[in-house]
Amino acid sequence: MGNKKEILKFCMEKGFFLDRDMLEFFVDMGDGVFDVVDKLKDLNMNEKILTLIVFDRYKDRLGLKARDSGVSESGFEVLKDIRAKSGKVGAEDFVSYFRARFEVLRDILIGKGFDNLTSIRRIGIGSGNYTVIGMVYSKRITKNKNLLIEVEDLTGRGIVLVNRENRDLFERAGNLLLDDIVAFRVSGSSKMLFANDFIYPDAKLEKEKFGDKDEFVAFVSDLHIGSSNFLEGSLMRFVSWLNSEVGDERSRNLARKVRYLILVGDNIDGVGVYPEQEKFLKIKGCRGQYKKLIEILSRVRKDIEIIMCPGQNDAVWIGEPQPGISEKWISGLDNLKLVSNPSVIKIGGLDILVSHSNGVNQFRNLFSGGGNLEVDDFMREILRRRHLAPSYGEMDIVLDKERDDLVIDELPDVFVLGGQHKVKISNYNNILNISTSCWQSRTDFEAKVGAEPEPCRVPILNLKSREVKVLDFSSEDVRWDVGDDLVCELGGCDGD
Repeated sequence: MGNKKEILKFCMEKGFFLDRDMLEFFVDMGDGVFDVVDKLKDLNMNEKILTLIVFDRYKDRLGLKARDSGVSESGFEVLKDIRAKSGKVGAEDFVSYFRARFEVLRDILIGKGFDNLTSIRRIGIGSGNYTVIGMVYSKRITKNKNLLIEVEDLTGRGIVLVNRENRDLFERAGNLLLDDIVAFRVSGSSKMLFANDFIYPDAKLEKEKFGDKDEFVAFVSDLHIGSSNFLEGSLMRFVSWLNSEVGDERSRNLARKVRYLILVGDNIDGVGVYPEQEKFLKIKGCRGQYKKLIEILSRVRKDIEIIMCPGQNDAVWIGEPQPGISEKWISGLDNLKLVSNPSVIKIGGLDILVSHSNGVNQFRNLFSGGGNLEVDDFMREILRRRHLAPSYGEMDIVLDKERDDLVIDELPDVFVLGGQHKVKISNYNNILNISTSCWQSRTDFEAKVGAEPEPCRVPILNLKSREVKVLDFSSEDVRWDVGDDLVCELGGCDGD
């Protein structure tokens, strides 16, 4: 059996450093530790400081089980967690990326059972009725004020015309985004196809799914710690509420049943995110901002599992999808799990899609009349398209030639979106949609663009009933922002 000095020396030779718990675990492992470290070295992992949490991430590739690492089993499971990618990207990788996206969404559409389904190349010179599944390559208005859409599939391109006399279809088609993948019902020939209808991949569950336990999940995002606009007092009031230290008896009973806290991105304000940001920072560096975040989260009672994904202001690359925040920035909390943006988490039997995406700006900027859309409208459009950011080039995308991680291939029971700075609760085809609030006062930028944030509001989801309560922590008193009745019996909300 290797002693501590031998294990430390061997690990350093392999390029790894150990924290105290990891070292104790390796000592208990016996002589097998050396083979395990060799395997870790062969994985070319990015992390060089080994902790039990880091080790557990690689358990499957090492042929180990979670309990083998000594990490206690959590009440949640991460179903989708995107790893960091590296390497050069060539033109052929873009082709593979779009092909991968197209094939997934095409297969979803094929599953709807369309009549006369064909590819663009197989449409002949004779007139007929067809269904073609294609990606929107371009759009333009003709001199006769009709809409001309160039559509592409894996066999070629075709032209689809939407007549302005068909007002409903013309208005709907005007909101098609570039790179949208839809099924067009058309008539005509290879020379010109005339649209009769089009159908999105769409997201629809046959029925609502309800959780196993009468427990609650709290969703927060956009803390923007480090900003001079950070509302620290309100956030600490929320932490005190989680610990049942503030609020009336009714809300304290609810707090005792909160078992999960999900942080949906922009946990810090970051550095260099926008020009002259330093003028608006109270904490000037990312390390100091994360140190403050750890200080706050460490006060949350220890039986609450904390799950954190990054946003554009966090210390990860700005393009989406984003890997989880590195433990070099935030560590030391045993009840904290770092996941990617986006990610899918199973809690209490419900699959929860968590995203802090700039993709909603595509709808705001490109939709006709997009300025009138609310957050829940954006979320509905994302689910219709089964993609978090369908138009390539409208935001930074990190390419993966094997798949498009922003495709919503498996439908969630709950879709949670950060970055919008206001709470919205809605239901779309039995999928519960939750947009989260923020913890900073109105910024100069928000004032310039006319945005009105609604800070310090927290949606609380009852896993068993799917009911959502929203609590307001913006004032000294904890207020019920939405809803007055609770599904669970208050007498049973004692955390037992």
